[in-house]
Amino acid sequence: MILHIATASLSHAAPILSAAISAGFRESGVQSLKNLTDPNATPMIAVRSAGLAFESVIGIVRGDSVQIPKDLASNGDRRQEEEVIEALVGEAYLEMLVDVANERFEANAERIRRFEAALFGGMEKKMLGDWEDKETRQERKKAEGLRRRDELKSIHNLQGPVDESGESDMELGQLEELK
Repeated sequence: MILHIATASLSHAAPILSAAISAGFRESGVQSLKNLTDPNATPMIAVRSAGLAFESVIGIVRGDSVQIPKDLASNGDRRQEEEVIEALVGEAYLEMLVDVANERFEANAERIRRFEAALFGGMEKKMLGDWEDKETRQERKKAEGLRRRDELKSIHNLQGPVDESGESDMELGQLEELK
């Protein structure tokens, strides 16, 4: 299994990587680290594990050339390749392989459940910290701007008119002094 997760910062990446490794995805790691001091860096977490991979040769495909009657040959060539599949294992062995593969699928599903639980169960607040989504940030910034405008208006009523652009000559520091 391989899952890539883009994160906003290294501090957001750390709990995801911790959750992946603790869930059993031992080969997981941080990718795309250009500059650790760059505040705009977006590390990529690679959640992966090959520990449950499963391979087995169960047959071979042979290409045999066979003679095709001229009236049935589509391209005029009377010799065409025909694939022949030859089984190398018996049905009992194949059933055993299916059982082993199903056990590994179940083990992998359990790892995924542990990863989800570690990632979303209680770690969300640690990961996100003071992060906020776009809409929440817009609302907060708008409210801050409106609050600042109202404060400046109330001070301007005490101090006199504002210039033609609607801006005051008063700095924010002066506003704090008047409070």
